[in-house]
Formats: sequence, C-alpha cells, structure tokens
Amino acid sequence: MTSRRRLLPAAVLGLVALLLAGCATVPGSSDVTVLRRVGDPAEPSAPPGPARGAGPLEIVRGWILASGATAERHSAARAFLAPATAGSWDDGASPTVVSDRVDTTFSEGNGQAPEASVRVRADKLGTLRPDGAFVADPGTVDVTVNLTQDNGVWRISGLPPGTIVRRTDLRANTRPVRIWFLAAVGGAPVGETRYLATSPARSVASRVLDELLSGPSEDLRGAALSALPPGAMLRSAVGTSPDGVTTVDLTRIGPVDALDGGRRTEIAQQIVLTLAGVGIDRVAPSVDGEPLVEGRTELGVADVLASLPPVVRERRDLPSDNASSAPAAPPALVVTGGRVLTVPDNPSAASASAPDLVTGVDDPRSASLSPDGRDVAVVGLGADGMRLWVGRSGAAATPSPVAGRYVGRPSWTPDGSEVWAVVDGVPVRAVRAPGDGGALTPVALDSTSLAGYGPPTTLRLSPDGTKVALVAGGRVLVATVIRDSGGGARLGPVRVLRPGPVGEALAGVLDVTWSQTDRLVAVGTALGRPVQSASVDGLDLDSPTTTNLTPPVTAVAAAPERPTLVVDQGGLWSLPASGGDVWSSVPGGSNSSVPAYPG
Repeated sequence: MTSRRRLLPAAVLGLVALLLAGCATVPGSSDVTVLRRVGDPAEPSAPPGPARGAGPLEIVRGWILASGATAERHSAARAFLAPATAGSWDDGASPTVVSDRVDTTFSEGNGQAPEASVRVRADKLGTLRPDGAFVADPGTVDVTVNLTQDNGVWRISGLPPGTIVRRTDLRANTRPVRIWFLAAVGGAPVGETRYLATSPARSVASRVLDELLSGPSEDLRGAALSALPPGAMLRSAVGTSPDGVTTVDLTRIGPVDALDGGRRTEIAQQIVLTLAGVGIDRVAPSVDGEPLVEGRTELGVADVLASLPPVVRERRDLPSDNASSAPAAPPALVVTGGRVLTVPDNPSAASASAPDLVTGVDDPRSASLSPDGRDVAVVGLGADGMRLWVGRSGAAATPSPVAGRYVGRPSWTPDGSEVWAVVDGVPVRAVRAPGDGGALTPVALDSTSLAGYGPPTTLRLSPDGTKVALVAGGRVLVATVIRDSGGGARLGPVRVLRPGPVGEALAGVLDVTWSQTDRLVAVGTALGRPVQSASVDGLDLDSPTTTNLTPPVTAVAAAPERPTLVVDQGGLWSLPASGGDVWSSVPGGSNSSVPAYPG
C-alpha cells in the first residue's frame, strides 16, 4: 500500500463566544462540551451588537464576545468596529486560545476623552490552526485595542489581527472530532483530534471530511499517513439518501477500477470511522459516481470493524459498533505486598485472598497485562537490582534480559508484540518471540530527542501505540513513536505537556497514564491538585475531586469507561468512570501499591 498525504486548505473553523462578563476581570467557568448529531438545528446564536451608551471596556469585551460568531466574516464582531477598521480587520488569522481569566483595563487615562486605549491580558495556551488542530504554545497575550468616540458612540479603531478565545468557550462551542488515518507501518487506524465548529450544523459532515482530506498533522509525521492521494476532494456536497444513508462522492483519485482492493478498503475505512464521530453510521462512498468498494454501495462501522484483524478491531479507542457487543475488557491489576492481583471494576469487591495473577517472580514491584489480557509483564526485585519478567496470565513467568538498578512499570504495544519500560533513566523496548513462551529480546530504540529533559522515571504507550507519555523532572513529556519498515523505532520531537504558570501547568508529577487515546491522567504533589486530567494536545486541564486522598499521590491507572485507580499515603483508591465526589478505598491496597490497566 502506497499511502500519501495531501494538504488542502480546510474550512475555517467557527469559534466560540467569549463570555467576558464583569468589569475588568473575567472569572472561569466549567468545561462543557456539547456534541450534536449532523442536522441538529440547535446552533449558537450570534451575540448582540454594542449596547447603547457602552463605554470602552464594554465595547472591547463585546468585540471579544462577538468574535466567536464567524458567520458572514464575523459580522457580529465588526459591529463593534469603526467603519474604516471593520473593512480592514484581518479576522482570518489563527485564533489565539487563552486561559479562562482575561483582564481588560485602560492602558492610559480613564476613557473619558474622544480616544481611549484598552489593554487585554491573558495566559496564552496556544493557537487553533485552520485544519482544526490545537497547537500548544504557552505564553502571554498582552495587546492594546484603540477606540475612538464619534457623536458619543465608542467604536474600536485599532486592534490586532485574529481573535482571542477562552478555553472553556472554545470547548463549549466546538466538538472534538477524531479524524482517522492509517499507521505508517502496519496500517492500523490512527485517530487525531480536531476541533470542529458546531455551526452551521448542516455542513458538519462536509467539514469533517475536509479535515480528513487535509491529511495528518505535523504531530503525526512519521507515525501516520492517509490512503487518500494528494489532490483528492469532494466531487459534490455530502448528501443524504431517502433511506438515511450519507452519500460521499470523491474525485481526483483516479479511475476507481485502477485502485487495488486494499487501497479502496483503507479509504473507505478512513471515511466511515471519521463520519462515525459525528453520528453518521451508514455511508455510501463513491469515486466519480462509482462505488468505492466493489460490490458494496453502503458501508457502516460494523463492516469496517469486521475488515480489521481481531487484535485491532477490539481496541477501545475505535468508534463502537452498537450492533455488536464488544468482548469483556480484561481487568486491572495491582502489585501490592509482593503479589500481583486483579482488581474488579467494582473495587469494593477486591479480595486479598484472590489467586496471584502470575507466579515465579522475585518480589514483584509493578506489572501490566497485555491489551488482550493473556500475558503479563512484571518487574521484580532481585539482589542486583530489578528485572523484567513475562509470562501467561495465571502461570509462571520467566526472566528476560531487561534489567537494571531501576526498571519502571512496563507498557505494552496495542498488538502485544512489544513491552516498553524505563531502565535506569532510558526508555527501552523489548520484542516478544512468537509462541506461548513469548521471551523478550531488547531491541534498539532511538530516544535521543529526550536529551535535555532529564532522565524519565515513567513511560506509558498510548492505546493506539502512536505516542508515548513520560515523566521527567516532575513534568509530563509527550512524543510521537515513529517506526520504519525495517522494524526500527524512535521517539520524535518531545513536547512538555501544559507548561506555564501555577494553576495552568502540570508540575510535581510522579506518575502518568492514558485514560483515552487523546487524554492523560497525571498524579503527584501539586498543591490542591494531586490528580489532574489533561488532553494530549494541552488544551484541557481539569482536576477531579480530592476528597479522601492524602497527597502525595504516587501511582495511577486509568482506561476508557473504567474506574480511575490511584495510590496515596493511605492506600489504593478508586473513582467511578462517571466521576463522583469521593474516592473509595480498595480493600487490600497499601501506600506502596502500583495499579495498572491492560496496555
């Protein structure tokens, strides 16, 4: 399969309202994401225009509020501008996303003269690119907006290009959509989050396909690509047939009969999985009017999942097929008191009398099940340090050559073919031999991109295997896993997740794990925030309840739709996947326990 990327201009994303109420300081608000199906008539309404008698501060706040409405080239925002400024304002620049606190003050004077200047200040989180991807770029926004008064009416006469958008408002008025590509090696589905405006609702399907046609972002360079060739585009608007099937007709792909069956299947897979994220479950894909997949005029998520290998289609990050029941997820495990035990989803049912998940390991310290739950990797403590063991769940494990003074908790690739861990401050990967024995053999992993960040202590692979999260110096580092056809692997450029000022940063981190393919949970010593959840792009940072917890929190395990498990000074605790106000104690845990979900 020869997959290539293309770069086409994507539809400009609509942004969100900045609810900058109050005088000079805007308080934050809760983070709410509203997901709508295609065709939902509910759309954000345009903010009102300038109020009669509004002063300079109110005009500037009103402009920021109205900048979220992109209809007719931000016509609502232009109502706050002087006529000459309205005609020259560059509203198409990439919007700047800031924290929830935005300050507006007079930069000089009190705004009583015919001219005034208002200073806008906020902590910058990053920018939203035209393709809908959020790019973290922490810093400070500090700009001045000039105003003039004409016949007693204040209007903006000078302002910076683009818009300024609070994080919570962005998330409340856009939908995070997974755009699906293919792993550069192996071709498994790889999703990437883009933020898609909910307005206008009637064009959501077309706009999400524009994102697909634009190809993977720079963050996935070397890890993912697209089966869609450069220049591919929609031949006509996305429609809906009388029986409710969404029609997608592509062009500039070449004659459909010139595409081999595998390439057609890959393109269909990308289209169907991507549209599933906006509530479309029946798709009729075609090329220049001819069915994309020979003999199939209509495809659904079930068809796509059936075409994938079992080890891939059972991944929890893929869109679900409501018509079929997914296999039961393997349990979490915990290493405690020198034993490796399973933890039921109802942690109160945990029992110290349960049989050990694996035997034959000297003084186990941490462990992880393979994604399918059949195998377990265990770190044991010996006379000369630590060693990694591997074996079948419920049986005796055998030692591997992976050893050192310190070996961190192991992490599996999605197909269970490799185990990764930190050994003496260096990421190491080990490949399993075929067969029930599954002996581990260390292989090269180029991690030179970590130079300068300090030695990591924790490593966790993402559920799709395309990224790795590490802890080094109390910070969370994220890097893309880049593989080559010869079996080699390396870590791409490293990014610190949520650096920045106190209250906006991830700091004092002791452990990290993936709760979803695009979201992590970090625990540590942060005052008042020993447990934090962050999106992998750095846009979101939230803290669940800390009731019953006694910091520092030293270990964490999380997984989609599963309870979050943490370890503090009092033992092992659980919080339901649906959230809650109180952490519940897990029987048998201690302050030295180390939990893990499969993977």
